[in-house]
Amino acid sequence: MITATSIEFFKNLAQHDYHNRYYDFHNDYNCEKLSYSNGILLILFKSLVGGILLSLKFTDVKIITLDFFNVKGVENLTLDNLYRGRYELNGDLIELSEDGKAYFYLEFYEGQKLEFWAKSVDVEQE
Repeated sequence: MITATSIEFFKNLAQHDYHNRYYDFHNDYNCEKLSYSNGILLILFKSLVGGILLSLKFTDVKIITLDFFNVKGVENLTLDNLYRGRYELNGDLIELSEDGKAYFYLEFYEGQKLEFWAKSVDVEQE
């Protein structure tokens, strides 16, 4: 598990080393499912070669912005960008929430977007 506040600002986590293993969620995986329940945001990916299922699991999540819609002819989504950024509140840029969470931006190539606070992230094999 990686503590969210330890992640470098604006580094694209769609292509990143998790636990000394490189994952390219943009080029090597399709997003099969995105779910949120009880503060857990789970993004399920299926590898294009071999069909291995992996998930990015964010904990203690508070969703701020969600812009999802159907795209005709699209079966799966492609993760374009996922990075830790800053949140704008009343003209000020906030790096951390009062309870120690970091702010994330998630964007799919097909146009869907999600912004949220989270405490940690991990990669899990399903």
